[in-house]
Amino acid sequence: MDPLASFALFLTSLFIGSEGSRIEPRVYSPAILLVSLASLSLLGPSSIGFGLCIGSGWVLLNQVADRAFPLQ
Repeated sequence: MDPLASFALFLTSLFIGSEGSRIEPRVYSPAILLVSLASLSLLGPSSIGFGLCIGSGWVLLNQVADRAFPLQ
């Protein structure tokens, strides 16, 4: 990864971390999934993009299952 892309990733992470408390937690996983899929599509295969895609997809699947089949 070139230095400019690393710096852009740092600034994006810093912004998400500082603004994250204002966003509802249910919005995180679809947003991370879309960003990781876009990065995999644009930048090619990478372990970070693949890990974020798998992890956020798993969280999204758990949220959908919890809403569809509530345990009460």
